[in-house]
Amino acid sequence: MTATFEQWLQVSFDHAPPKTNKEKNWFWDEDFDSFWEPLGITDAVAVKYLTRLLLEPEHLKPYSLEQVAEGIWFLIGDSSPSKSGQALLSPSVSLHERVACIHAMTVFFRKFVTPATPAPCGPDTADPFPSTCYMWWDILPLRPFRGDVLNGEPELHDACVDTMTEILGLHSDVCRIAALHGLNHWQEHYTRQVEAAIDAFLRANPALSPRIREYAENARSGDCL
Repeated sequence: MTATFEQWLQVSFDHAPPKTNKEKNWFWDEDFDSFWEPLGITDAVAVKYLTRLLLEPEHLKPYSLEQVAEGIWFLIGDSSPSKSGQALLSPSVSLHERVACIHAMTVFFRKFVTPATPAPCGPDTADPFPSTCYMWWDILPLRPFRGDVLNGEPELHDACVDTMTEILGLHSDVCRIAALHGLNHWQEHYTRQVEAAIDAFLRANPALSPRIREYAENARSGDCL
């Protein structure tokens, strides 16, 4: 029997975040498999539920930003024991659904991240929620290449670049840095598209803070750390 969306949501987010860097996240407990596997979250279900959450982030209202940050790592992190993010690479799920999930990320950044992060913020913040947003495209298992092998279908990466470009247009420093950090990782293999996206962003925003402008220029060259 498969868990409902509401059950999946509660299991993914309703946990107290670690109080210190030395404390483990709840999903690294030794009994995680016995807790998670009975939920019956197949790759198809993972993509379906993740897409719904991205499109309807109002479901996260009961949770703190710290809980949301931890839940994001759990759901899309490459090393997460849930393996939910890896479902975006699964051929058992239609390519159309996986691409739609990536495009839904724009909605999440517009509807949830933008209003949640109104203050100016730089890329070196220690705040867990903005930091997690910055790392979105790092932890998502969709880097274009692993070694010399294309990591997933080309359509997935076209969707990633398009989505990051859309997020870059949002009026939030956190969204902009998250998008730039992601475009930086796609720059080597999608040079023309990344350069065009960042050039258009810089032209459209002449009054950027020096920190954001410098970050954009570094991302354009693939030089962000």
